[in-house]
Amino acid sequence: MNISHEVTEYEEYKILSSYLANPDETDATLQHLTACATSSHSKDELETHLGRSWNSVLYLSTQQPHASKQQDSLVRLLQTLTTAPSPKDTNGKEIEIDGSKVWQGLPYFGLAARECWNFPSDKEVDTKTRDAWINVNAFVARMTAVAVNEHGGERQDHGALDYSLYGIWSLRSALEEEREKLPGKHTIDASVGAAAVWIIYAGPTLKGLSDSNKTYSGKVAKPGSKFKDQEWRGYTKERWQAWKEELTQAKSLVQDGNIQNLVQQALEIMKQ
Repeated sequence: MNISHEVTEYEEYKILSSYLANPDETDATLQHLTACATSSHSKDELETHLGRSWNSVLYLSTQQPHASKQQDSLVRLLQTLTTAPSPKDTNGKEIEIDGSKVWQGLPYFGLAARECWNFPSDKEVDTKTRDAWINVNAFVARMTAVAVNEHGGERQDHGALDYSLYGIWSLRSALEEEREKLPGKHTIDASVGAAAVWIIYAGPTLKGLSDSNKTYSGKVAKPGSKFKDQEWRGYTKERWQAWKEELTQAKSLVQDGNIQNLVQQALEIMKQ
């Protein structure tokens, strides 16, 4: 995960940390973030502020336990941003970045998330990295559950929170590749645990996407090596069933008791 600890020095991080300590201060937090982001009329500086804001959000999500109220608070803040009025430039025009309104479109959040989605599965990780990976997956799963309903349809005004493709990436990594080749127990636990929290926090959404055969362009959602003969390009009923079977088998490889409980919880949701 490519999020430097240096984010803790950003003003945006301090604003967001204060919000987590006082989650009822949503309006004040939005005002502070807007003031910070629009402190200069330079597009480059605005882009820098946005990047710092999103990296701070993602970093904070890695530090909050997946079941914590703080994770809920971060998701609620992003949900508020997607419906917040856009700040205006000196000409009174709503500010946009590459056609995406600030804040509604969450411009550059996708770039920050993509850079974060680089779990080092080729080496054994420590428990801190394991837990951070599980936490950020839970956070993005929570976001996606806000954006997409249990029938696989997008909820109005919250499309910018739809990161369902990231769910496929995490589930594919954990359940469609050869787990036995992963370098150590913490790496296995991290990978399988990340898959489990996607089911726990966005299970009905992912099931709805599977039932409606949600597809993505190109091969971004292609199957992993164990299912290379399949033509999957997104969510399908067959893929959902394969995940259920693979997660059942993966449970025996998980070492940490808390993560075993996550897997069991996920399996119970998938059986519903």
